[in-house]
Amino acid sequence: MVNYTEQDHLFYRVVNAAVRLLLAGAVFLLFLHSIFSTSFVGRLILEDGGEQERTLNIADSPLRHLLVFILFTAAVLAGRKLWRAFGVRKGGHADVRDGKDDCAGVYSRKGNMIFWGLTLLTVILAVSYVGMTQLYPGSDPAKVYGIAMQWRQGDFSSFEEEAYLFCYPFQSGIVLFFYLLSFLFGEGNFVGIQLVNVVFLAVIYGLLAKLSGLFGVAAGEGTEGFEKKRKGLQAAVYLGLIVWVPLAFYVTYLYGILPGMALSLGAVYFAQRYLALRRLRYMAAASLSMGFATVIKMNCLIYLIAIACFLLYDAITLFWFSGKKKWKEGAVSLLFIVCMGLSVVCCTGISNAAVEKIAGRELPEGEVMLSWVVMGMQEAPIGPGGYNGYISNVFTENHYDRELVTQASMEDLAKIMTKMLEYPVDEGIPFLARKTAFQWNDPTFICLDRTRGRKSKVQMPQWLKSVIYGRGSVGLSILLNYMQTLILLGMLLYLFLRWRKGSLYELMGAVVFLGGYLFHLFWESSSSYTIPYFVLLIPYAVCGMAEWALFLEGILGRLCGSEKNGAGESGKWSFLTGWRKKPGRVFALAAALVFCLLVLAFTRTNLFHRTLALNDDLQGIDAGAQFYHTGDWETPY
Repeated sequence: MVNYTEQDHLFYRVVNAAVRLLLAGAVFLLFLHSIFSTSFVGRLILEDGGEQERTLNIADSPLRHLLVFILFTAAVLAGRKLWRAFGVRKGGHADVRDGKDDCAGVYSRKGNMIFWGLTLLTVILAVSYVGMTQLYPGSDPAKVYGIAMQWRQGDFSSFEEEAYLFCYPFQSGIVLFFYLLSFLFGEGNFVGIQLVNVVFLAVIYGLLAKLSGLFGVAAGEGTEGFEKKRKGLQAAVYLGLIVWVPLAFYVTYLYGILPGMALSLGAVYFAQRYLALRRLRYMAAASLSMGFATVIKMNCLIYLIAIACFLLYDAITLFWFSGKKKWKEGAVSLLFIVCMGLSVVCCTGISNAAVEKIAGRELPEGEVMLSWVVMGMQEAPIGPGGYNGYISNVFTENHYDRELVTQASMEDLAKIMTKMLEYPVDEGIPFLARKTAFQWNDPTFICLDRTRGRKSKVQMPQWLKSVIYGRGSVGLSILLNYMQTLILLGMLLYLFLRWRKGSLYELMGAVVFLGGYLFHLFWESSSSYTIPYFVLLIPYAVCGMAEWALFLEGILGRLCGSEKNGAGESGKWSFLTGWRKKPGRVFALAAALVFCLLVLAFTRTNLFHRTLALNDDLQGIDAGAQFYHTGDWETPY
């Protein structure tokens, strides 16, 4: 196993600081959104009495979120104390007494049993949900699944002019996937494919837990016994994923989100294993995973770019900053990037060839990707940057000529950007802020909206109807709202508390999130597009909360130790006065205080209420009544 503890050179410190600060900036903005407002899919009443679906915002209480954080911190501290006490009684290892505890917690010999037990629990719960709902596909998944079933009947009209695959040929991969699965489960058996999604969900949870077990490996922490690492953290991450339910609701959503994410996470996991062990089989596995992922979902290329960035950094450090120049290993890291790119090209080519063979016709070129960027920078009925028909209109108006479509899209984008740059305070910043809230600040990530209104093959239990449609959904949304804040705050704690003892390499999943954040800042908006990136924060958030508990235990331990030693008042606070010997920490504390004061001053401005503290009730919309299901919006469930 390679030990990277020698990576304390200037290049490492600059890159590590830059990545952590970029992540902290993005997460902090989402954190402010979370504590000052809450977004959800509501309805606007039109003049003709009809209803228009629209993402609405209501004011939130930062004090309540702070109280939840304090209570959660107390619960974590109490839980750790009980865990250590239990470990002592059973003759186990207490995770703090030997001074070697970090965010990983205590290693348990029963770690594998816990892991597979939680995996089984995930499968049981998800299969039960599929069985109790058996929801027919709706919206875009209905189109994709319907086309796959048309293929089974020899109908390839979806390739005709203005038809679905004529416009969106990149969706042919997921259609082919459903088409092949239909031979296994039978034509029209969408429930069987939902059960395949259950498997992918368990794979996602397992990989995220396994990735958290690699935290610190690339930094050389505990490099002996690679497979016996951080089982306590893995179990905590797995439990957190099970409790945070929005992704689990997507098992009935047949749109490639779960299989694409599972395969992409597989690529991340194998890349991490390669960086730790330098075994070529992980390079091959990662390349294949990445290739299959992009066939199913093209935006999985964000994962590839993130992995490539780390491999490029790895090659640079091995070429120029390694004590012993490791040219061979650096060249292999660069070759890894090439292999992933070739795998994507080959897998996409094979998929396209298979589709053309089945359909007996060539795949069309489809719409221009730039059009999605233009649409992502416009207002839409559902919310800023959402689907508004622009991509179809510009394609049709220019008679499917891609050159003309590109030219028209560039002209429209130039007009939008000129206006935003000319009026940044009135146009640019508020639009991007509302767009960010639209796709990141709904605590359910529209998992309930993607479930509602779909027909079912069975009669759902009353309690499940309440969770999806009624008062149960209110309670779930409120719970997820506080969980969202804890995840974001935990991520921030992780970034700063593991600034030095954490490794840059363990940030690979977080950089994927950052890529998704930046990409969807300009691309078409939807919470269903951003949920695969948000869930990547959960392992870091759990680790950050564990680090926070350890930090507080250290302070309490020093306080109690000083008092027991009779050190007096000056001795009692000696651990604080010791900071004067560490000017870096003093500077960081001063910078944090100044930053907090600036944020507090910003909350008093009008721009703050137009960007972060969004509240549609102030505009005469009964958003609060819709969210809490009161008044005219009260439900019988």
